[in-house]
Amino acid sequence: MRVIVIGGGLAGLSAALHLAEAGYAPLLLEAAPQLGGRVAGGATITLNHADREWHFTAEHGIHGLWGQYRNLRATLARHAIAPDLVPARHEDWLHSSGTAVRRAEAGSIVRRSRIPAPFHYLSLLVRPAFLAMLTPADLLGLPRVVGSLYLALAYDPLSEPTPLAGRTAADLFTAWPPRLRAFLTALMRSGLADHPEQVPLGGFLAFLRFYTLLRRDAWAFSYFPADSGSAMITPLATVIANHGGTIQTAAGVEQIERDDHGWRVHWRVGATHHVASARQLIVALDAPAAQQLLLNGHTTVAAAQELSWPTGLATGVVRLWFSRAPTRGAESGICSGSFTIDNFFWLQHFQHEVGAWHAATGGSLVEAHIYGPPEVLALPAATLLARAIGDIQRAYPELRGNLLHQTLQRNPPSHTRFAAGAETNQLAVASPWPDLSCCGDWIAYPHPALFLERATVTGIAAAARAISALGGNPPDILPALPPEAPARALERALRGVRKRVRQRSA
Repeated sequence: MRVIVIGGGLAGLSAALHLAEAGYAPLLLEAAPQLGGRVAGGATITLNHADREWHFTAEHGIHGLWGQYRNLRATLARHAIAPDLVPARHEDWLHSSGTAVRRAEAGSIVRRSRIPAPFHYLSLLVRPAFLAMLTPADLLGLPRVVGSLYLALAYDPLSEPTPLAGRTAADLFTAWPPRLRAFLTALMRSGLADHPEQVPLGGFLAFLRFYTLLRRDAWAFSYFPADSGSAMITPLATVIANHGGTIQTAAGVEQIERDDHGWRVHWRVGATHHVASARQLIVALDAPAAQQLLLNGHTTVAAAQELSWPTGLATGVVRLWFSRAPTRGAESGICSGSFTIDNFFWLQHFQHEVGAWHAATGGSLVEAHIYGPPEVLALPAATLLARAIGDIQRAYPELRGNLLHQTLQRNPPSHTRFAAGAETNQLAVASPWPDLSCCGDWIAYPHPALFLERATVTGIAAAARAISALGGNPPDILPALPPEAPARALERALRGVRKRVRQRSA
């Protein structure tokens, strides 16, 4: 066998797809019963309502495509996957203080701004609803906030060494005025799934650069019209199989070892042990699983002990069914203040199966994500559900007394606390071991991408390394779109200031 891919999340599927397209039919091994990793579909929830049985597919969490997901979009488009994406329209910022809830639309205003990046956030300041969210201290503290945010233009943590090691996002927010700090914290938590005190500053700056600060259209978002497993993962697996690849689920890899012919992979399906050899090996696991596998191998343990391994984060997903729909507000949003939930999505606006139920009954379904802290996620299920229900009913009081059903899903700690910086000793696509490449949304690679796009990019890069080693023509990776002209000019100026400061210091 020429190539084995360990891990059937988006990164592993991307690697396997590009290998299969190039004629190197891989064997893909996935420990879970289903493919997808954090993009997998979940159990089906059955609800009896309006004299009919309705079925709703759960998932790890809502996913979609952002404006800068060029390689993922190109991969899907090449095989006519997810052609009917639903563009996001509006996103609310909800801030709760006691029983009072304030709201302002803060999504479309930014991405549709007539002001070019990186100044497009100024569009928020001409919106009365957004200004009403702020305090006088926020208006006085705007220069400090703007100066702090433009730190992201002076550094590119994904491709250069930075003096940010050991610093967190909380250091950036120090002395910020209260509501603007709450807004950026909510935005950060919704994107990075952690608290400012825990998020590495380099990771936060990389998030700002990739998703919003350099281009207005980077903030454009499109939803999948169904759960991510059905809309993307299952079609990708079908394409791989049609191109000659082999996929084995429920195949837990226990050990890898290097021999004279390449790599030997040991895995188990139920009680049956399997072993196969491959000239090239691709590890496409989440950080905790990759760490365990590489530390357990006698040929990989020494180098694995020298690496820095990111923390895996647990998350919670609450779904609430109501017999009526909200009378106001956007289809999604971020939350700050005394809310337990961190963001929310009204699924009837973009998922077809929920939209059909809404059209027939007038009901609504909201999915809310909880990103901690750990002591909150450790609360009993009844307590977490009660808090989430209370949050939604405070934001939408018209829904009180209309709750039909509720579920809580606790996701394992596979979401990565993202760190960035060329000086970090992270596992990279080009691993320390011969003929072994790695991919995943946490893997180091010099491309300014995060999350689903980073999983795709590193998957393509890992496949390219394997194909090159086998004598083939590697696939190309699309570069990220360049910054808008003002952002590029300001970035160049700030880098010049950094250079002059370094020269003076020297």
